[in-house]
Amino acid sequence: MIRYLILIFYFILTAWPCQARDFMVEFVEENYMESQDDDARNPMVYHSLQVRSHSGLKMLVLTGEHPEYRKWLRQYIARDKCFIVKVADNENDTFISSTVFQTDVINVHPFNPQKWTMTGSRMFSEREISQDPAPVIPSSRNILVLDQNTIRSHLIDTVIQRMGYTGTISSDPETALSAFINQPDKFRMVIVNYNIPGMGSEAFIDKLLKLDHKIPILVETGYNNKKRMEKYQSRFSKADTVTVTPVALDRLSQTIHTLARPEKENTFQNAKG
Repeated sequence: MIRYLILIFYFILTAWPCQARDFMVEFVEENYMESQDDDARNPMVYHSLQVRSHSGLKMLVLTGEHPEYRKWLRQYIARDKCFIVKVADNENDTFISSTVFQTDVINVHPFNPQKWTMTGSRMFSEREISQDPAPVIPSSRNILVLDQNTIRSHLIDTVIQRMGYTGTISSDPETALSAFINQPDKFRMVIVNYNIPGMGSEAFIDKLLKLDHKIPILVETGYNNKKRMEKYQSRFSKADTVTVTPVALDRLSQTIHTLARPEKENTFQNAKG
């Protein structure tokens, strides 16, 4: 009988739905970094928010493939520095005591979570968009981004948009190359991640340079890989417009400001033969 009661009690405990607690935090800084083991095929992208809470400063490492949600979150943070982090009851102590806490990005939300309801395929309503309209960006101010990592490409695109450019995002080199060939005069620069499928980043850059040897190209090599950076620097040492560097989100706007060519200099140079 006692054993039977114990089993019932255990079943109730394990079947009881996990509750969550909301922690109010204040935004301090956004961070973006990337790391990759030498044997790993795909890099790990870390998007994190440094926040101030009642238990001190913390780094929230945001996981989950939710590009639209991330975009909405970054727009919200730009307007309001305070938000909520939803933490499961069994992780409360961990959140309070730790300085680094990993959570799915959808657990971070404004005070009114109803604002996060999805309308169609978007994470926010059309009414909310109209209240904060995006600036009208001239079609000739485009930056081509070739990257198969959706989290990283959306973060880069957000920086590009904040600078008044339009990001043309692609994960396929053939598609990206076609976009450039069709309207070469529309692009101010190109950002290429080293790890792309198909023809590969090196062949893609070679073809771009043959089409337009003056187009600024930023090759993103990932963090903590000196050999890879040296390889690309050596490979394109004779191309003055090719810059090889890890792309850090907090420095990306300055890098784009330095490299992107002015509109009047955006002349398509088609190689002959």
